[in-house]
This record gives sequence, structure tokens and C-alpha cells, in this order.
Amino acid sequence: MDDDDVNLKTWATLHDAALEVLSTPSAHKKALLTKVIAKKWFDGKSIRNARDVSSSGKLVAETPKRDELVTIVPSNSNKLKLGNGRSIESRRKILHSLSHIESWAIDLSWDIIARFGHEVEKEREFFDDFVRVALDEAKHHLLLTKRLEEIGGKYGDFPAHDGLWQSAMETSDSLMHRLVVEHCVHEARGLDVMPNTINKFRENGDEESAVLLETIVYPEEIGHVKAGLKWFKFLLGDASERGGEETVKIFREIVEKKFYGALKPPFNDEARAKAGFDRRYYEVAVDAVV
Repeated sequence: MDDDDVNLKTWATLHDAALEVLSTPSAHKKALLTKVIAKKWFDGKSIRNARDVSSSGKLVAETPKRDELVTIVPSNSNKLKLGNGRSIESRRKILHSLSHIESWAIDLSWDIIARFGHEVEKEREFFDDFVRVALDEAKHHLLLTKRLEEIGGKYGDFPAHDGLWQSAMETSDSLMHRLVVEHCVHEARGLDVMPNTINKFRENGDEESAVLLETIVYPEEIGHVKAGLKWFKFLLGDASERGGEETVKIFREIVEKKFYGALKPPFNDEARAKAGFDRRYYEVAVDAVV
């Protein structure tokens, strides 16, 4: 399947389109397919239905297909050390790591649509939000890979881990748990570390990479966290409407049960606030999970 073939693809439902991305082994092709699907979805002509349950008998696979371009190692492997950005090799490793994370984020966006879409089938806005998230992640992956190539590397040069998908498997039975762990906790952690990552590039003379992260990736990731929190609150329904304390309590309980690790500072309070998080969600939760 070459780039022209991607542009000619058609799907009866968004569910079917999501399954195709998840069954595509190449991260590059996942990104290209995502761009095509998003355009068809938002133009309202090519893909009208989120999911036709009566006719769509295809099941969501436990794990998306992945080629062997990137060597996967445990998340605690010494091979994953990225360095401080002072060397060109370190900056390549950082870009590669970010690009790989974005490739998994593409799958996560489509998986939440395919796996849980039937639970919110009447909520067109849910599908709009996560198609938009998928499109952003695809754009990020392609831009980061392009920048990596511009400084002499390529996607697949370095090992990576699949920790994001491991968390996804732990939340595959609950839309609420998936929203909290993947689209709030993990994505919010990305906001916490992004300013330091930007500085690693800027302080070491790589202004182009710094600007890419600062002006495109960083602000759009805030929107992704916002979408996760928005639909978590939607699922709470009356509980969310009764007040913030109950919402925070339920959020914290899910984190304690389903997030394997600790919510550790420093936190990016400014970016988190833009996404709708006040400090009760994460600062109080530290004591609950450490």
C-alpha cells in the first residue's frame, strides 16, 4: 500500500476505519491513513456513521499490529536513556522517543473509538474529539519523524518501549478507566515534562526542534488532556454535576486502582489548568498512590 493507495481508501463507518488503522503495521501508514480518515469524517460526506452495530461484526484486536522497524525493550532498560540534548545523538534519541510515543497515541485514539464507541454511539462530539486527537497525533508523528531525518536520523534507529499500550490493555474493559489513565494521567505527564524537553533543544542550539515542540505539539497536547477529562466527566453524569469533590474522588480512586506508578512532581500547573485540571486531581492523589 503506497501513499496514493492510502488516499483512495474508503470506509462505510468510522468504526471500520479505526480498525484499519489498528491493523496497519507501519507507523507511517497509520499516520497517513489517519489524515485521510479525518478529512472524510469531517467533510461529512464519505463517512457518515460512527458505528453501525447491526452490520459491523468486526472485533477489536487485543493489540494493534506493529511492524519490526522499532526494537521494543522493557521500559526500565538502560538502552532507553536519552541524554541531556548536548550531543546530536542525544537530540536524535529524544526526537525518536517522542515520535514513537505519538505513533502509539495514534493507535490509542482509534482504539478508544473502536473499542468503546458503542457506549457513546449517539454522542457525535465524542467521535469528533477523538478523531481530532488522532489527527493531531498523526501530524506530530510525521513532523517529528521529518525533523529527526533533518538532523541525520530516521525512525527505527533506536529502541523504544510500549508502556502506553501496556496501560491500555489494563484499561481495555472500561471506557472511564481508559480516559483517566491514558488520556488524562499519561497525557498530562507529557505536559509536565515538555517544557524541560523544549529547553534541552533550545539550550543546545536546536531552535527548529524547540519551536516544533513549543508551537505545535505542546499546545495541541493540552487539548488532548482536556478531551479526556471532558468525557470522563460526561460518563459520571449526575455525579459530576453534583460537585467537583465527588468527581476528584472518583478520579483518584481510578488512578489508585489502575495506574501502576506514582504521580510525582514537578507538575506543570499552568498547562494542566488549561486542560481543566485543578491541583486536587493530582497533588492530593500523590499520597494515595505513592
